[in-house]
Amino acid sequence: MKRLFHNDLSRYQKRGNFDEHLITLNSQVYGDPYIYEDAYIVYHDALSKTLWLTLFELKSKDMVYADKIECVKAAIAKFKPAKMLTSSAEKLDSKIEEYICQNMFYDRDYQIKLEDFDEQLRGGSYADLRYRVNNAARRGYKLKTGRDLTPAHSYVCALHISKREYNLWDYQLFLRLGNYVRNCRQVKLFNVLLNDVLIGFDVVDFLGNVIATPVGFCLDYPSLADFLMHEEILYAKQQGFEWLDIGWACNQGLEEFKKKWKAVSRFNVCLQEYRCT
Repeated sequence: MKRLFHNDLSRYQKRGNFDEHLITLNSQVYGDPYIYEDAYIVYHDALSKTLWLTLFELKSKDMVYADKIECVKAAIAKFKPAKMLTSSAEKLDSKIEEYICQNMFYDRDYQIKLEDFDEQLRGGSYADLRYRVNNAARRGYKLKTGRDLTPAHSYVCALHISKREYNLWDYQLFLRLGNYVRNCRQVKLFNVLLNDVLIGFDVVDFLGNVIATPVGFCLDYPSLADFLMHEEILYAKQQGFEWLDIGWACNQGLEEFKKKWKAVSRFNVCLQEYRCT
């Protein structure tokens, strides 16, 4: 198992398929990054004695991959964690070595195939999206890209997450967002302003031919999320990306929103939490 350092991260990230492979993000949130057999990314947080194993293979020319369970066993032997979190396309064994699966969560990752998407929103199948984007334009929303996280961003983030409960790993991400943006030069912020006041923003990162929006925060303004989505599609198509990854379904409402934007489910995700007996 090889330790990855700062210069390695973007190189390996370019071989990823979706937001699970945002190594620049996860290394700020979940611990020091390692790679197993040039295929699977493992994060180790020494303070909490936690492992996060991303058991989705990085893109490879020969497409020959190591066994997932062997990766888990090798990580256990090296780090001897108190807790493990694994994400994989399929359910892993309920017991691995001395570790028992205590919680399990299923989800799907949604992406928009940009070649098939009409950014001009023409035709009957785009009628609802066209109305929403035009509604945002009438309200005067403006996009401004940047890299600086300001107190206004902290306010929008805090208000957004106060409205519902999240999983622990989501809170880890929110609390370390500043480190991620500061330390990863390719990251962009897509900020939406109304009368020069920040009302929402998305974080944007890149994986080879995929542009990813792993996290975003919006205040309660009509058509705001639709405005952001359309602007990101315009940007991604102009830059020549193949896919726009808009994240996991998370809940039924978000999943329906993503489907409205013609996103398709490209990856099944099974997240499992293990503890040592």
